Formats: sequence, C-alpha cells, structure tokens
Amino acid sequence: MPVLFLDIDGVLCTPRSTRLDWLLRRPIDRPSLDPLALHRLGRLVRRAGAQVVLSSSWRYGFDSEDPPVRRILQNLSSVLAAHGAPLDGIAPVLGLSKGEEIAAWLADAPAGPYAILDDRADEFTAAPQLRPHLVLVDSRYGLRRRDCRQALALLGRNF
Repeated sequence: MPVLFLDIDGVLCTPRSTRLDWLLRRPIDRPSLDPLALHRLGRLVRRAGAQVVLSSSWRYGFDSEDPPVRRILQNLSSVLAAHGAPLDGIAPVLGLSKGEEIAAWLADAPAGPYAILDDRADEFTAAPQLRPHLVLVDSRYGLRRRDCRQALALLGRNF
C-alpha cells in the first residue's frame, strides 16, 4: 500500500491558517491548519489510496501526559480524519534526523511506493536515499496542487 509521510508545519500550518486563527480567535488547543491544504491532502490520500504516517515534530507530543498537548493532538487526528486523511502511523522518535527516523520506519514496515511531504530539505541530509521521494512544500503557501501532482507521481497514481 502506498505511504504518505506527513509534516504539519509548513505543509498544513501556513501563514494563511495563522491569520485565520487570529481573525476567528480560535482556542489555542485547536490546530492551526490551512483549509485549502487540508482539502488537497484529503483528495491526495483518497486518490492515492495511501496510508498517512505522521513524520512531523508534532509526533513528539503523542507521549505527553500534558492534557492541553493531548487535546491538540486529538484535535489534529480528528481534523485529518474528517478531511479524509486519517493517521495510520507515526514515524519513530529516535533522536535522529527526520530522514533517519523515516528510514527506520521504512525498515521496520516495508512499504510500497511512498512520498514525503515536508518543507525542510535539510532534514534529509543524513538520509540521502529518501531525497527522490521528498515533495518539498513551500511553507509560505502550504500544500499546493503541484505538490499533490508530484506526490501522486511518486505513489504511482495520476492526478
């Protein structure tokens, strides 16, 4: 099954979502996610038939006992699922670079085709074998149509 590794900041959290939060005065425990990027992500996941694996630094909070952090992550999971992109897994937290942690996940759970949505290429310096699978998202805009086209191509699907 195709796998989509998902970063949050810069991919789904964008300047647009931050402005919306401020304008709508959203509570702090609601994730600041860009509605356009969320729509595109859901469409991408459905078209690709992909599993979503969280590779974002947001995954560090999943072990937290802090109630506000738990609420934020529960809200994140709910919002992703509501948009057709439920979380199927979380990349391990090993104290390494994000690329090395994704490589460790792939070694433990071999996947079919995969794509990595992230806004930081420097996270993959220590795992150069993953670079061809990286869809580098511009954090000023978040997930765009061209990013989805690139991810679908990596996952062996058409847009």
